[in-house]
Amino acid sequence: MKYFSVIIIAVFLFFLAGSILQIEPKCFAETKEIISEGTYNMGDGETPGVAESRALLNAKRVAIEQAGTYVESYTKVKNLQLTEDEIKVMASGIMEVAIIDKKRTVIGDGFNFWVKIKAKVNLDNIEKLAGKVKEKSVVEDYKKIQEAYDKSQKEIEELKKQLAQAKGEPERKQVEAKIADKENLFQANEWFEKGNRYSLDKQYDEAIDAYTKAVMLNPDADGAYVNRGNVYLQTEQYDKALEDYNKASEVLDRTFDRNNPNLNIEVYANVFWNIALNRGYVYEKKGEYDKAIEYYNSAIKFKSDNANAYFNRGRIYLIVKSEYDKAIEDYSKVIEINPENPDYSVTANDYKNWVIIDGIAKVLYKKIKSKLTPHPIVISSYLNRGFAYHKKGQYDRAIEDYSKGIDINQNIPEAYLYRGNAYADIRDIDKAISDFQ
Repeated sequence: MKYFSVIIIAVFLFFLAGSILQIEPKCFAETKEIISEGTYNMGDGETPGVAESRALLNAKRVAIEQAGTYVESYTKVKNLQLTEDEIKVMASGIMEVAIIDKKRTVIGDGFNFWVKIKAKVNLDNIEKLAGKVKEKSVVEDYKKIQEAYDKSQKEIEELKKQLAQAKGEPERKQVEAKIADKENLFQANEWFEKGNRYSLDKQYDEAIDAYTKAVMLNPDADGAYVNRGNVYLQTEQYDKALEDYNKASEVLDRTFDRNNPNLNIEVYANVFWNIALNRGYVYEKKGEYDKAIEYYNSAIKFKSDNANAYFNRGRIYLIVKSEYDKAIEDYSKVIEINPENPDYSVTANDYKNWVIIDGIAKVLYKKIKSKLTPHPIVISSYLNRGFAYHKKGQYDRAIEDYSKGIDINQNIPEAYLYRGNAYADIRDIDKAISDFQ
C-alpha cells in the first residue's frame, strides 16, 4: 500500500520584482530625522514644475547619504550583510520626505529653485525590506534610475547652451522641443522610482498607477512595463501581466542595439531573462503548461547559470506531466548551480513563502525561528527530487534526498512525512514511525 502525501513544494520566483521574502520587523524605537536642502538653476526652455523636482531630487540625495549611515550602523548590529548599493536602496525606501520650505529667486535670465526637506527615517522598516533588496533587479533598477537622472541633467545643460546659441526661431523651437522631451523622460523616471517604492511596500494599486504614468510619459520605458507586469503577476491579474511583458519585449526588440559600444549586455540579458521567466509563470498559472515550458526554456538560454527557470520547469515535469526523469534532471541542475549559497539566509518562519502546502504544517511554520543557511530553493529541490525518485520506485535515492533536506533544516514537517512514506514502502516500519512521530 502506498502512503504518498500529495504535498508538492514549489517556489514562486521573479523581480521585482518584488521579492517573495517577508522578514518580520523587530521593534526599533528610534526614528531619525534629517534636514537637507537642494537647489537647481532653471534656464530658458525649462518648466518650473520640473525645475522644482530637480531641486527636490538634489535634497533627497543629500538625505539618502545621511540615512545610509544610519542603515549601515543598524545592519551591522543585526548582521544583515548588505552591500553599499543595497544600503542606498534601503535608505531611499525607508525615508518619508516632506517639503518644509521652498522658494525661487531670480538669477540672471533664469530662476534658482531652493527646497528644504525633512526626511524621517523609520528604522523599524529595515528588516522588512532587507530580503527584498537582495533581489538583484531591485538594486539594478535603483542604479539605472540614478544614472538616468545624471544623464538627463548633463543633456539638459548641453541643450540650454544650444538654446542660448540658437540662431533664429526655427532652431530655437527645435531645441525647446528637445528640452521638453528630456523633461518628460525625467518625470517618467520619477514615476518609475515611485512605482518601485510602492511595490516594495506592497502598495500595489499605487505602484500600478505610478508605472502607468511612467509609460504614458515615456512609451519606451521597458522597465516600467516589466515591473507593472510583476505587480499584476503578484496580484494574480495574469492577462494584464502578460500584456505588459509582451509590451516590454516589443520595446526591447525595437531599441536593442548590439552595436552600441556602451551597451551593457548583462543588464539586457537580465531583463530578457526576467520577462521569459515571468511569462512562463503566467502561462503555468493559466494552465498552459507547454507554453510555460517554452518560456522557461527561453529563460535558461538567456541565463543558464540561474536556478529559477530549472526549478519552475521541474515543477511542471513533476506535478503536471509526471515526467520524473526530466524533473530529476532539473532539480539536480538547481542543486549543482546553488549547492550552498551561504550568503543568503532567511528565517525558517519565511520558508512558508517558498512552499505550497495543504495546511498540514501551516501553524508550525509560525513557530520556527531557526536559520536556513542554503537558499530555500535548494531545500525544495532536494525534497522534490526525492519525491520524483520515490514515484519511480527508487526508494534509497528518495530517502537520501529527503535526508539531505532534513540535514539542512530539521523543522520542515513535509520532509519527515516524505521520508516516512519511503521507509514504509520498503517496510522499514520503525524508521517510518519515527519520522511520522
